[in-house]
Amino acid sequence: MTNHQSNIIFYTVISLIVTAIIIHVTNPDFFGDIGKSRDELLLKEAVAEGNHNKALKYYQKLIDARKNNGNEITAETAAMYEDMAQLHSAIGNTTEKRNHYLYSLKIKEQLPKNDVFAFANTYYQLGVMAEEQQQYDQALRYFEQALSWRIGDTTEAEEQDDGFTTSMHKSRLKHMRLNNEGTIATFKKLAAMHIIKNENAIAKSYYERALAASKTTFGEDDNKTLEIVNLLNQLEL
Repeated sequence: MTNHQSNIIFYTVISLIVTAIIIHVTNPDFFGDIGKSRDELLLKEAVAEGNHNKALKYYQKLIDARKNNGNEITAETAAMYEDMAQLHSAIGNTTEKRNHYLYSLKIKEQLPKNDVFAFANTYYQLGVMAEEQQQYDQALRYFEQALSWRIGDTTEAEEQDDGFTTSMHKSRLKHMRLNNEGTIATFKKLAAMHIIKNENAIAKSYYERALAASKTTFGEDDNKTLEIVNLLNQLEL
């Protein structure tokens, strides 16, 4: 290869790199969009425009394609149903919002492995909707399911032969599942449902669990923690 040919190759590569950088700066999504289908690109465009009905149309087309290909039972499909639920919420269609969360739940129940927090969030959203419709017994059941997925059996005994490393991992996992904003919110919702049922002792126990988790997660002087203190004080009046 001559020096002239080497220079041509060198400057061509440099030109391609510079072009790629310019494209990335001016259109960051360009390379991510290359592998997307036309419907995926139209969906992205509709979401960016805030055109909820159009976005719902393309979400449904993508899900129908998955059904036709026998590829519906995936975590991605479940997430798409939840995106659609939020779009239905934005246009005020609460019935379809609930239906799409239930569709997502049905998909998740068929998956061999689930993200426990994603499962818990679906139940939590269903609980919020039931609460808004004053279906308090149903809301309570959903929030209980949400909590069950969030924390599991955090009181179970460690197996003797687990070994130190595994035991430490389990302890850390339990700590994370108990002490996070989602679990705290679920404790508070359960307390509120039991107050409605005039079961203040049970409500108090949930607020106390929320308070302990909030102190660990946010700190004793954080406004989120102080809010729970106020809720406990009001309950005891």
